[in-house]
Amino acid sequence: MPKAIVVLLLITLGSIALQWLPAEPIAIRALCLLWIIAVLWLSEMVHVTITALLIPVLSVLFGIWHLPQALDAFSHPIIFVFFGGFALAAALQAQDIDRWIAHNILRMSGGLLSRAVMMLCLTTAVLSMWMNNTATTALMLPLILGLLRQEPTLSASTKIFSLLGIAYSANLGGVATLVGSAPNGIAATAIDYDFLSWLKVGGPAFLLLWPLMLWVMHRVLKPSFNGTRVEVEQYTFEWTPARMILMGIFTFTVIGWFFSKPLGQLIGIEQRMNAWVALLAVCALVASRVVEWKHIEEYTHWGTLLLFGGSLTLSAVLKVSGASAFLGSVMSHAVMGLPGVLVLVVLVSFVILLTEINSNTSSTALLVPIFITLPVSVVGTEQAALAVGISASCAFMLPVATPPNAIVHSSGLIPQQSMMRVGAVLNVMCIGVLSLLLWLLL
Repeated sequence: MPKAIVVLLLITLGSIALQWLPAEPIAIRALCLLWIIAVLWLSEMVHVTITALLIPVLSVLFGIWHLPQALDAFSHPIIFVFFGGFALAAALQAQDIDRWIAHNILRMSGGLLSRAVMMLCLTTAVLSMWMNNTATTALMLPLILGLLRQEPTLSASTKIFSLLGIAYSANLGGVATLVGSAPNGIAATAIDYDFLSWLKVGGPAFLLLWPLMLWVMHRVLKPSFNGTRVEVEQYTFEWTPARMILMGIFTFTVIGWFFSKPLGQLIGIEQRMNAWVALLAVCALVASRVVEWKHIEEYTHWGTLLLFGGSLTLSAVLKVSGASAFLGSVMSHAVMGLPGVLVLVVLVSFVILLTEINSNTSSTALLVPIFITLPVSVVGTEQAALAVGISASCAFMLPVATPPNAIVHSSGLIPQQSMMRVGAVLNVMCIGVLSLLLWLLL
């Protein structure tokens, strides 16, 4: 049966079934909208960005609210924070700062392959805190492959360890900061977290998960570097005025994000200071000619920014229609009597498994509005949103789970069975660690 017919049947039958729910008519219409969006996002029948744009369209068509209200979320400050992050990353790439950092790290390894691999993994994680993890992995892949090719006798498990270390470091590095990954922004917006608030949770999560990831991989794959030495290519780099200006803008932007609340009070911008700092950074980057607007335009993931707007609109639709309250009541009865930490285990497990087969951004956009309706007596709103946002970056089993997974798998050196074997253990590790961390921190 053609995929389009299956999707149409699912949408039709699901929408009919929802009519029998004991809820207000407007809440039922909102739940129908949620069902349609869920089917389209999970089936990928149409591009996820187009599905996100359907949310305001359908919310108006279903009579839930008027068009100006439906489009409000597309100008939310978090969208401009991420736009600023994309612009900074574009500038770092245009000025070759990212490549300079990577080559310096390699030189510091002293030619020892095991140390070089570990340092490249750490560099990947740190860059992914500020740059798109896809671009970071694409930058690191040629470097790690160049090192591995110098020693043809390396075991397959050693090559797999090195390559997966890059991909998984990119995934986990994106967890640490607000701008590190799109799911972070979606989750943070739902609970009104700024840059520093996210760092207080994302930072500890990264510091726990990253070394544990490397330890688990080492135990499972048992790589054998055996003191192998490699030659590091020479890389010529000059600190031009443009590069120094860029580092100044980058530094001031990060400081502005870190201290957004006191700085905002000082200059009279008490709310959404992060967005103001991001926009100022974009203006400074282009005005100083550090990066051309065309490069920012090409590097920015416009679809991701629109997906933010769609996700925020969906959350607002569920809230104003009463559908959130209805879902919260249903889920409250479903988990009644269960310890909060066990509810977190179930939630994190579900998100990770869903993300293995679906885009982590669309999974987060779909699940955050649903799971934040859980009653506070069971799991706090912050715990639920953070569990979804962070877990969405912790899918390690399949190449399709995240772009970094797919990029390193494309090297042809990683059998899918090996990725699944390592990824399954890492998924279980993340479920346990994240559930406990969120339970203890919040």
